Amino acid sequence: SLTKFINGTSDCVAGAVCASSEFIHKLTDINAGASMLLGAVLDSTRAASILKNLHSLHLRMRQHSANALFLAERLKKLGLKVYYPGLADHPQHTLLKTLMNPGYGYGGMLAIDVGTLVNANDLMTRMQQEKVGYLAVSLGYFKTLFSAPGHSTSSEIPIGEREAMGLSEGLVRFSIGLDNDIEQTVERIERCLSETGLL
Repeated sequence: SLTKFINGTSDCVAGAVCASSEFIHKLTDINAGASMLLGAVLDSTRAASILKNLHSLHLRMRQHSANALFLAERLKKLGLKVYYPGLADHPQHTLLKTLMNPGYGYGGMLAIDVGTLVNANDLMTRMQQEKVGYLAVSLGYFKTLFSAPGHSTSSEIPIGEREAMGLSEGLVRFSIGLDNDIEQTVERIERCLSETGLL
């Protein structure tokens, strides 16, 4: 997706196909290729906007990652179940270290499990009221976004499969923004957790 972190401003919808040459050739086959038959050309205004925003991607990813790591560490210290690949106890932490560019951190996405959908909704409502960020299913925006994926983006997955994936009813997914004062953001989140009885 070019819509999310690459564009970074949630103002367009776009994607890119990254695959083997063989697969790309199949897509662009003049007679049967999906992109030839359905059209896969992004309009020039959106393409120019994404290209403009691409120039700051490296700076934005550093900040998203630094903020996410800071928040993940603080939430973990509070005793919450935190999923973030930058934490040493994450099951894929070692693997990610072999794949990532260390200059850009572990990414801006993290999740916490607050047990139930009611808890998740209460927390997200309170965080929106406290201006922590926005309740939204997108990600990669310059502001912090949060959602309960089990009842939004992943709601079409059968419950049994969601459980096998570890996608609980109380999972809250965060796309951490570019907050200049992440300490203040963390304090607001801690206050929301406390006010909703989750601490």
